[in-house]
Amino acid sequence: MDNYDEFIGRLDAASAKLTVRRNGLDKTVEILTLLFRQNSTGLQLWEDRLMRCSALLTDSAKIPEREAALVELHEIALKMEPLFRNRTQRIDDRSTVVRTLRDEINKSLAGLEKSKMKLTSSRMLTQERENLSRAIGELAGTADAAAVATPDPSLRNDLQDARHAIMLAEALLEAKREQ
Repeated sequence: MDNYDEFIGRLDAASAKLTVRRNGLDKTVEILTLLFRQNSTGLQLWEDRLMRCSALLTDSAKIPEREAALVELHEIALKMEPLFRNRTQRIDDRSTVVRTLRDEINKSLAGLEKSKMKLTSSRMLTQERENLSRAIGELAGTADAAAVATPDPSLRNDLQDARHAIMLAEALLEAKREQ
């Protein structure tokens, strides 16, 4: 009984499920990449502001009104810079995890496609083998096939050689699968 359709269908169903998941992860990576860029930019801006405030504080030590405002800005920058640094790091860590999951799914999808190609190839070889067996049976006049007069006596030998070649190819495919 030919179960190739059932197994190929299972491979296709598994591929479809994984493809949906991978597409979701692709979208997540896009979002995380955008968030990472935005937070990296924010981090850079707060680092720049912190350096400017520090420099201005050094220069304005003589003007008390100005110094009070700069101290306040400096304290805000001191709080915001680590906040953005931590958020940027968390986003980068999450992005790494999502990319790893996506890569695992891509490997599985490649394995499923490879298995599908092997099954399809095996199915074609099996069909060719059955066709050759039927042709040899017709030439030999077996019980399941009607005897036919053969105008070319070497045809039977050529068909048997082809059948043996197909069996060797199937054996090679089977050996490759076990590796």
